[in-house]
Amino acid sequence: MRMPTAKSEDLRLILAEGEGQKVEFKEGLGRLDREMVAFANATGGSVFLGVNDHSQVIGLHITNELKSRIQDIARNCDPPIPVSLRAFPDGVLEIIVKEGSDKPHQCREGFFLRNGPNCQKLTREQIAQIVLTTGAYHFDETINERFRFPAD
Repeated sequence: MRMPTAKSEDLRLILAEGEGQKVEFKEGLGRLDREMVAFANATGGSVFLGVNDHSQVIGLHITNELKSRIQDIARNCDPPIPVSLRAFPDGVLEIIVKEGSDKPHQCREGFFLRNGPNCQKLTREQIAQIVLTTGAYHFDETINERFRFPAD
């Protein structure tokens, strides 16, 4: 299966718009897991590899090894994050991260959430709020350790 190739014009529009809630630019793979987790815990988004923070195309050599490393990073998140890849002719690789269906996601460094153009580490209370709002926790299914049968 071939990876889809995008148009340079599409990339120019994205670069002009800049980073935001759904777009992150990265020169390389450093801290990529944090960005994937942040997008999966929010509403999804795209990481554009080969672009610096000033919206300038640096470009990179897109190889099968690079694509495999990206897939490994996504699989090593907990729970794993499904991603898809799209190449641009200018040596830019888009990593498309959908909103997670099994939130919250975490990487080795913890839990993160996309907030505007930033990736922010979540506090304990924020993690609990995600668990409660996504329906991952059901009060009526929890075990009450203090319950004593038949006395109670």
